[in-house]
Amino acid sequence: MSQEYIHNGDSMKDRSPQSAEYISEKIKKLREECDWSQSDLAKKAGITASAISMIERGQRVPSLVVIRKISDALKVSVSELTGETTQEEVTQHAQAFFRQFGDLNELSEDEQKIILDLARSLKDRSNAKGDS
Repeated sequence: MSQEYIHNGDSMKDRSPQSAEYISEKIKKLREECDWSQSDLAKKAGITASAISMIERGQRVPSLVVIRKISDALKVSVSELTGETTQEEVTQHAQAFFRQFGDLNELSEDEQKIILDLARSLKDRSNAKGDS
């Protein structure tokens, strides 16, 4: 994995995945995609707006607990915020779906069953088209 550095005066900023710079930029980008203010994200994450501001400006490196709170609020995985790759990478469509509709566990068992049955039906239909 190559490291991407940006020269900034006398210092070099590390923008590689898992770096503080990468995480701060990713948080800001996702927050703006949600059309949230720093205060909105802070309330949803249960942390202070000044903490969000400091993280986004690179003045504070968030702890794992804070990263988890922010990822939960933004409805993304911790690995998406940190840029880490996991064995089961989620596609962009799945991530967008999750952001828009949230966690399926928040639905009743009957609602979950309906969604799973619909997904199976669509997959079967897609597979049947591929077989013909």
